[in-house]
Amino acid sequence: MKKLCMLFAAFMTVATLVLLASCAPADTDISERRTDYFTASDEMFTVTAVSGMRETPYETDGVVAKMISYTLITVSPTDKAVFDVTATCEYEASVPDDPDRSGESSGKKFGGALIVHPFAASYSAEFAYETTDTFTVAVLYTENGEKRRREYKMTSLVTPEMMTYDSAVSAAKNEFDINGAHETRVRLINNPVSEGLCWYVVFYFADGKNCGVLLDPTTAKVLAKRSDRNE
Repeated sequence: MKKLCMLFAAFMTVATLVLLASCAPADTDISERRTDYFTASDEMFTVTAVSGMRETPYETDGVVAKMISYTLITVSPTDKAVFDVTATCEYEASVPDDPDRSGESSGKKFGGALIVHPFAASYSAEFAYETTDTFTVAVLYTENGEKRRREYKMTSLVTPEMMTYDSAVSAAKNEFDINGAHETRVRLINNPVSEGLCWYVVFYFADGKNCGVLLDPTTAKVLAKRSDRNE
C-alpha cells in the first residue's frame, strides 16, 4: 500500500509539472508591451496616455529583466505656439482598480509634477500602474498668475477588432528570421504613416542589431519594415 501511494504521489508530481509547463507564458522574450492607448483634448491641452508593462532596468541588451507596470501621460498644448518651457504643471490621475467583494471599485490616485520634454513641445509624467479602463487626468497649471485645473476623461482608442499584442508579435516574427538571444518590444503607437493606431514590434538582439515592423492593428498588413541584420 505504501509503495502504491508513493507511485501515485510521483505520478501527480509529474502531472503537475507538465500542467505548469503547458500553462507557462510563451512571451518570455517580451521586455515591453504597451497595449493600451488613451486620449482626451480641449481648446487648452491634448492629453494622451499609454499603459502596459516593461522591464526594469530598461536596457536594450537582448535580455529580459524583471517586468513592472506603468502608465505614461503626455500633456501638449493644443496650440503649440503657446508652449512655455518655464511653465510649472502638475497632474492628478484617478484610475479604477479591480472591484472589491461588494462589486464596487475604490480606485487608485496618482499625481505629481509634469516634466518638460527636452525635444517635443510637451510635458509628461509616469506612474507605476497598468490601466485598461477609462480614467481621469486633471492638469494643474498657472495662467496669468492664477492656479487653474482642467479635468480630462481618458478614452481608450483600442477597439475589439484590433488584434492582441501576442498576435502582433506572431505576425512580426513571420517577417523576419528571428534566431539568437533577443528581446521583443511591442507597442500600440500613433500611426506615423496614416490615421489611428498601429502595432510597432521591434526585436533587439544581444549582438546589438535589431529589426522591426509597423502593422495595421486590425489586418496585420505591413505598413513599414526595417532591419540591420542579414535576413
